[in-house]
Amino acid sequence: MSCSSENPVGSGKCREMLQKILDGDASPEEKREFEHHMLECLPCYQTYELEMAIRALLKSRCNGNGAPPELIEKIKQKIQTIR
Repeated sequence: MSCSSENPVGSGKCREMLQKILDGDASPEEKREFEHHMLECLPCYQTYELEMAIRALLKSRCNGNGAPPELIEKIKQKIQTIR
């Protein structure tokens, strides 16, 4: 994996791996690989932390029931627009 400061979470592999981890679809080996990568890549680390904070906030505000599927999709679309 390789990213640059000009293109945070820049490589397709990084974006794909981050999404797999956030969705709970990554294998333990993939998680370890990405965790190791984040030690050396500040943009990936910051993106991961931001995504986790957003998910935690949504979970806490939705009474532990999770966010409605429509809201999740709307947020994903907004994130893609920002990138």
